[in-house]
Formats: sequence, structure tokens, C-alpha cells
Amino acid sequence: MRRLERRGIGVVALVTALVLALGVDSASHRTAVAAPGAPTWDEVEQARGDVEATEIAISRIIDTVRGLEEQYAATARDALARGEALQLAQLALDEADLALDSLERRRDAALDRADTTGRQAAQVVAQLSRAGGGDVTAALLTSGDDADALLYRLGTMSALGTRADAVMALATLDRNVASALAQQAELARGEREALAGEAAQALADANTAAQQAEARVAAQEAALGELSAQLATLTGRSAALEREYLDSLGGSGGGGSGGGGAPAPNPNPSSPAPSAPAPSPSAPDPAPSPSSPPPPAPSPSAPAPSPSAPASPPPASVGPPNATVVNAAIAFARAQLGEPYLFGGSGPNAWDCSGLTMMSYSAAGLAIGGHSVSAQYNRAATRGQLLPYAQAQPGDLIFYSYGGSASGSKYHVAIYIGGGQMLEAPSPGKPVRIVTVRNYDRIPVVARPSA
Repeated sequence: MRRLERRGIGVVALVTALVLALGVDSASHRTAVAAPGAPTWDEVEQARGDVEATEIAISRIIDTVRGLEEQYAATARDALARGEALQLAQLALDEADLALDSLERRRDAALDRADTTGRQAAQVVAQLSRAGGGDVTAALLTSGDDADALLYRLGTMSALGTRADAVMALATLDRNVASALAQQAELARGEREALAGEAAQALADANTAAQQAEARVAAQEAALGELSAQLATLTGRSAALEREYLDSLGGSGGGGSGGGGAPAPNPNPSSPAPSAPAPSPSAPDPAPSPSSPPPPAPSPSAPAPSPSAPASPPPASVGPPNATVVNAAIAFARAQLGEPYLFGGSGPNAWDCSGLTMMSYSAAGLAIGGHSVSAQYNRAATRGQLLPYAQAQPGDLIFYSYGGSASGSKYHVAIYIGGGQMLEAPSPGKPVRIVTVRNYDRIPVVARPSA
């Protein structure tokens, strides 16, 4: 299967363009941030010491961070959708290659058979010609007393004629089959070439989308560094602590704390810090802080807490997860934490979402449907392994589609690990990570491959 090529020059150009568009100068920590709604450094300096102005400036910074994350989320969703289109195009091309190979082998075998039966037919006709020897009527009139010899000759000719008819019919059939298979192979070759063109276009589209998403991450990182410095100036806290807080708002960079990281900035040091604001409904849920160790692997037999309702036993049609398989799959996936995202990546050092889930379960000795989000979902649906999200347990697969509909175009898959968290290869520019389960675009059912 083709693997996406990195185009470093294009990425650098896009990063530079986006960074310049945001007005961030990497050589200075005090340049004017041109991100929509963000305060300038002059406004930050003027707000110092004024509680109300400081609150307004902090609010503008927070809104800017959420806006940046929403912009990245939209770019990332598009990139993931194009990546899934690439996987489906590649699968179709692989199937076309197999079909063409099979047709060509069958055609060649049919041509060999046609040649063999054709030679046999020619031999029988030659024997028939020799056995006839001349005009049969004349032979009867001049046979005299040698009637037995004549009858023998006539019997031989009749037998040879019958055999000739059978051999000729078989030769004709073999030639017709070979001709039909040759035509089918030619049509299949044309279809394969068309699919190859579609796969090449899907690859180019995915490359472009990946570069845009990676550039957005780079620009977002640069802006967050600037905004963290502004926030530190306003609150008197360290820029590192403020960066941790800003990361927690939208899962930027390596991911935030998911509500368990740094407290919200407090413009009045004498009063207690308020709780962190809730994420924007349109932005993905926050991710766990990279500085915090990942939670221990939960036992697959333990019920998972539902984000909206208490967990209930799965329906009788879907059995419990296989603890041995699930533990092995999650352990493999955890070992990839921090490794980069790559369209078509299925290891050993780079991954896309379905490549990670596929290889995690392959490491546990289980096939889950191939290297495609749609293929993995469809296999689970066909095997009766889908169940409501409220009944999710560790090892189950969580799917995302546009609008969160099970019938919609699916673009992302992750492994649920319990405690409301999932392990994923997220999107271009962001490494394999553990995050809080995002509800945006989440399909309301999960798949249990180990059932």
C-alpha cells in the first residue's frame, strides 16, 4: 500500500504563511498578536493593575485560544476525511489489482487449454481424413467379396467422426472462454487504471490537507506561546503555568489537562482562582496533560462510566470483551504514545487512526477489518459487534463521522481505555495520545471487536 510522502518545503511555506498571518514573530516575545480578538501587547500593558481591564483582556485571550482550536479542529476533520478517502481508494485499487491478476491467470489458463484442444481437434481430423481414404460409394461398388473390410473402415470413420465432433466442440468452447476472459481482463485493466488515478488524486488531496493541518498546528503553537506570555503578564503567574491552562482549553499541541491541570488565571491575586471555563461546544473536548502520567490500564471486565448515564450490561447479542485480547491491544497502543501521525501509517513509528487500531488488535491476534475507519465499522456491524456508547468498556472502538451519524461519512476511530478516555492517533501535526472522549461528531455506538 502506498504511503503518504512528506513534502517538507510545502509545510514550511504554509507554516510561514499562517504564522505571518497571525502576526507572531518568533524572534520576539512581545510582538502584536493579530489573531482575531486577541489583545495587543500595548493593551496588555495598559490593563495591568486594572482588574476590570485585566478581566477583559484575559477573556479575549481565552476566546482567541478557543477560536484557534476551532479553526484547527475544522482543518483536522477535513484532513481525516481526506485520509479516509485515500484509504478507501487504496483498498479499491488493491481489490482491482487482485481481480485483474485473477482474470489474467484464468485467461492464460484458458488460452493454454484452447491451444491443447485445438491441436487435439486437428489430429482427429487428420486421422479421419486418412481413414476415409477416398469416395465411400465407389468403395462399396468395387468392394467385391471384401465387405468386412469395408464395414470396418466405415465403422472406424464413424467413430472418428463422433470423436471429431466432441473434440471440435470442446476446442470451440475453450477458445470462446479464453476470448471472453481476455475481454474481461481488458475491461478490468481499464477500471484498475481509473482507480489508480483516483487513488493518486486522493493521495494528493490528503497530502495537501495534512500540510494545512500541520501548518495550522505550528501557527497555533506560535500564537499560544505569545498568548501565554501575555496572560502571565496579566496574572503574575509563570508563562509555563499559563500555557498549561491555555492548552487545557482546547487540547492544543500535546493536549491539555482535561480540567485537571492548571487553574484558570485570576486577575485579582487576593481572591481565589475561579474554575476553568468550560470548552466551547463546537471545540473538541480537552485532552490530558502530557506532563501527567497516563492512567493505569483498566480491567476490561470493569464497567466503564458513561458520560451521560450509568453503564448497563451489554445486550445479549454482544458478548463481554475478551480480557486477554483487550489488554494486549491497549498495551500495544500505549507503547506508541508520542509517535507522529502519518496518513496511511501503520507503524512501526508513525500512525494514522485506523492503522493504530488495526495493528493494536493485530498484535493481540485479532483482525478487525483492515486499514480503514469505514471497513472496521462495517466489519463490526456485519458481525453484530455494535452496542450503545453508554455500554462502552475498555478495548471498544469509538467512531466519528460528520454529524455523528452512524450512516454518515466516517473519518476517525479511537480505542476506549476506560475512565472516559480514549487512545488515538489524532490528526496531522499531533502525536498518538490519550484524551478525554470527544462528543463532537461521535457516533452513538461503539464496536467490540473482541466479543
